[in-house]
Amino acid sequence: MLRLLATLALLTCLAAPVSAGKIAIVIDDIGNHKNDLKAALLPGNVSFAVLPYTPYARAFALRAHHQQKQVLLHMPMEAIENDRPGPGVVTADMSNAQIKLQLVNALDSIPYVTGVNNHMGSKLTQLPMPMQAVMETLAARKLFFIDSRTSEFSVAEQIAGQFGVRTSRRHVFLDNEVDQNYLQQQFDQLLRLAKRDGQAIGIGHPYPETLSFLKQHLPELQKQGIELVFVSELTQATNQNGYLLPVTSAK
Repeated sequence: MLRLLATLALLTCLAAPVSAGKIAIVIDDIGNHKNDLKAALLPGNVSFAVLPYTPYARAFALRAHHQQKQVLLHMPMEAIENDRPGPGVVTADMSNAQIKLQLVNALDSIPYVTGVNNHMGSKLTQLPMPMQAVMETLAARKLFFIDSRTSEFSVAEQIAGQFGVRTSRRHVFLDNEVDQNYLQQQFDQLLRLAKRDGQAIGIGHPYPETLSFLKQHLPELQKQGIELVFVSELTQATNQNGYLLPVTSAK
C-alpha cells in the first residue's frame, strides 16, 4: 500500500505543470469612456487601475468586482512635463495633510480598491516627502502600491519599504504603440522577463487593439507554463537584494 501511495504521489508530481514564471497585467486609465466597461470581460486574473472622479469609475469597479477582477486606484500625480494629470491630482506644493486628504477622498470614491498605482507622477514619485504622505496613508489602509515607473529616479518603492507597504514596479509598457507587431514584441518581452526572473508586471490601456490582443493571447499562457496572477501577488513588503527587475523604457 505504501509503495502504491508513493507511486501515485510521484505520478501526481510529474503530471503537475511546471511554472515558468508569473505575470501580472494592469490595465490603466479606466473610467473615462463607456467602452472601458468591456475591459472587465478580459479572461483571467487581470488587474485594473481606475481613475478617480471619472464618469465610469464606480460602474467599472462594480463590474470588475462582479467579474472577480482586482481593482486599483490609478492616482493622478504631478508630472514633470504634463500639467493635466486629471481631477484629484496630488502635487508637490501640497502639505502632507493635503496629500493624505486628497488620496483618502480618491480611495473612498471607488469601491473594492485593493491597491494603488500612479497616473503620470514623473515629478511626484521622485520626491521623498510627498511619497511619505502617500505611503503613510496606504499603510494605514493596508493597501499595496505599484510604481508605474514613469521616472527612472522614482523613490516610491524605497519609501514604501520604510512604511511596510507591499510594493512592486512596472517592467513593460505593452501598448505605447498599438499595432500588432509592437503589442506582440512587448508581450513577448514580458514573458521573457517572467521566465528569467520568475515574475514580471506589464501595464496596458483599454485601447480596442490592446483588449483584442489580450483576449486572444491570455488564454494561451498556460501552454507556455506562465501563470497570470493579480498584481497584488507580485508585491513584497520590503526591497531585498536582487528583488527589483530591470525596467524598460519609461512611458
